[in-house]
Amino acid sequence: MSAAKEPAGTGRPERAAATPAPALTSQQKAAIVIGALGAEAAGPLLERLDEQALRGFAEGMAQLRRIEPETVNATIREFLNELTRAETAVRGGLKVARGMLSRHVDEGQLLRILDDVDVPSVHNVWRKLGRVNEDALAEFLKREHPQTAAVVLSKLSPELAARILSRFEPDRARDVVIGITKAQSLDHNVIETIGASVSRDFLAGQNADGVRRDPAERVGAIMNFTAADIRAHVLDRIAETQPDFAEQIKRKMFTFEDIPARVEHRDVSAVVRAADREVLLRALADTARATKEAVAFILGNISSRMAEQIREELKDLGKVRRKDSEEAQNEIIGVIRAMVENGEIKLVVQDEDG
Repeated sequence: MSAAKEPAGTGRPERAAATPAPALTSQQKAAIVIGALGAEAAGPLLERLDEQALRGFAEGMAQLRRIEPETVNATIREFLNELTRAETAVRGGLKVARGMLSRHVDEGQLLRILDDVDVPSVHNVWRKLGRVNEDALAEFLKREHPQTAAVVLSKLSPELAARILSRFEPDRARDVVIGITKAQSLDHNVIETIGASVSRDFLAGQNADGVRRDPAERVGAIMNFTAADIRAHVLDRIAETQPDFAEQIKRKMFTFEDIPARVEHRDVSAVVRAADREVLLRALADTARATKEAVAFILGNISSRMAEQIREELKDLGKVRRKDSEEAQNEIIGVIRAMVENGEIKLVVQDEDG
């Protein structure tokens, strides 16, 4: 379907032809319909979609550019017969998809969705890297320049990036983390070149693309899942040369040790009830100085009967390996984040000046 030309002699420019609706894929058509609703009106719909459907929407929207009203109308008529017209033009692109989704899904889910989105003529090397053997990828990155490793880790999920980072020597881990702070300012062509190099030398045969993110946010997300000793070493070394950036990272982080500062006293009981009891006990069994305050905070904000019961169970549990305890603490943080996403509790907002 193409738009009619203006009559000759009117002096008005010829209107650009609209993209025919049949030429669009199903994902693109769905993205047009949602885009025509607008971010606010589409909210209830987006909130009901599972992650696979959201990924489909993001990919469809990322493949679009400006869609003229004629095509919007044709697409809506095809999906919903009761709607016969729409004067709204829809502008696509990865940035638009991110902007719309960011209002309705949490940051972690958004990053997973957008990391999986392929835009025209670009293959997503980062998605494939996220599925390879962790040991093999870590060994490969140990031989690469720290900035190359930093770019790769900045494109992976925080959990995977943290596991790979834990395989590096502390000084190497520090250099890579500092490199992540510079990845934000790297030219797209440089990032694509790094992706192509990693593809050629490690995966064989893809180019790269990705979404730029706040370095402090990205590093903070990785630090959330990094072992406490490595996390402390890396942050201390960054603070020596970039104290302001180290503070930005800490504000973006949310670890088990941050529970007293980020969780309201009244919400602790709800978190304890929502957590798996065995996981909770392993998390509370950690005797490290850094976590003692969090343990005391949790036990001090539940009923005395429940607190005493947990203390007795901890005695029966015996000694727990630090690694197992830290994994359990990450699971508790996951429970808290899920409760925040579901609107059950709210985290205390960190002071940006503190």
